[in-house]
Amino acid sequence: MTSPDKKIPPGAYSGGSIRNLQKVTWESAQASVMSSVMGSFAGLDAVGTNLNTATNRAREAANSAQAGAAQAQSTAKAVQSTSASNASEIAKLKSEQTQNEVGGAAVSDRFDSWDTTKWTVAKWAEGSNAVPDIVVADGQAGITKSGNTGTGGDFALYKTPLMTDSQTVSIVLGRPNQASQFTGSGLLLRAAIDLSSFALAQIGTTKITLQRATLIAGKLEVTTWAEASSLTLSTGDTVSVSAAGDKYEVLVNGIVVLVYRDTAVSTPVGANNRWVGFFTACAITTGWAGATYFGFDVESLAAADTSSPPLVGTGWSLCRQSATTVAHAAGKNRFGAVFDTVRQMTNVNVVDLPSGSVQITKPGWYVMNVGAQWSKPCGTGYTYSVGLWTAPNPEGDWRLIRASGDVEGSKIYRVSGGFVVFAGAGSVWAPGYNVAGANDMYGDPSGINTYFDGSLCSFA
Repeated sequence: MTSPDKKIPPGAYSGGSIRNLQKVTWESAQASVMSSVMGSFAGLDAVGTNLNTATNRAREAANSAQAGAAQAQSTAKAVQSTSASNASEIAKLKSEQTQNEVGGAAVSDRFDSWDTTKWTVAKWAEGSNAVPDIVVADGQAGITKSGNTGTGGDFALYKTPLMTDSQTVSIVLGRPNQASQFTGSGLLLRAAIDLSSFALAQIGTTKITLQRATLIAGKLEVTTWAEASSLTLSTGDTVSVSAAGDKYEVLVNGIVVLVYRDTAVSTPVGANNRWVGFFTACAITTGWAGATYFGFDVESLAAADTSSPPLVGTGWSLCRQSATTVAHAAGKNRFGAVFDTVRQMTNVNVVDLPSGSVQITKPGWYVMNVGAQWSKPCGTGYTYSVGLWTAPNPEGDWRLIRASGDVEGSKIYRVSGGFVVFAGAGSVWAPGYNVAGANDMYGDPSGINTYFDGSLCSFA
């Protein structure tokens, strides 16, 4: 086939079967099209590879940033925790130093656990709702964060009172929770054991409110004295309240932020108003925007007398007034969680009231007396005795150093003994027992049968 001008275009068919023409043309076209398509996809593959690479790099960067943020958050929490722990140790050391200088009492708790042998708790509720107990989580004390059905709180007093009306109480702040919106925790001082009167400081992230209060039959009555505002408080900060005469000072990390004088002495003082402690509360709002709020948790508490007690001499008197029995195993050992009352104490430190552990601050010769009352009689052929245990310091190893008062008989329930020993400064002393079989120790309301007394009789 030729063109009208009788010329044959280049590449035109010039002979043979038409089938051959179609075959050649189709295969060539197919090869050309496939080549173009594959070329196009080759470009897309390159683009896809580039996009995947970019996506992977973005993902890696995001993961790295997320890991970095998590590490930073973890580091921040660790620093925060270390700061609070250090502040707690400093507060404890300060209270002990004050106690050693003036000869009064010192108490502290780092809240490794919630120890009911150290604390007594009264509950406040706005209505008939039940108030959850105090718990310790991650070394910080606070009201339970679940099961709260209404506004209320726990007011905790340390069972060992201070010895004077001049006192300082410090708490190291833990987790803030919703403290920016609710001053739901704080410290108590100059408190009556039944909380019929006390002074308190409510603490939020931006303010501290100094008040006097009463908590009677679950009903809380509060009167505000003064308030420090525009503060910035967070985990690890130490808040202290010092009271001397009619003057109250509120300090944050050692800096005075508020001073108030209770010239009317509206919060009573005296021997019946020397307990200290803290409170932790929950606030619940109702309605469509209802919410639950908690204040700061408490990392630690420390308190001490800031003036010398009026008592003359050095010694202590501990007893058990509760008739509830405390189980003790057979053999020789220190008392268990027995004592619940400090009758008197001066120039010594009660390290652990339940076991009767007393730390000596003035070295010298001491007379120490131990008494125990058992629920089961000794029995014929068996003996009861009491002992005296000591350790070089609160963390040291205990050893039995004296034993006395062997008694036996089927009608014998009580045993006592007296000892004269030299006690060095810093050493710790505690009462002990020896029984042939397991038995239960208990006390009486007057504290005359189960006791641990000691007195310095001459200086070193």
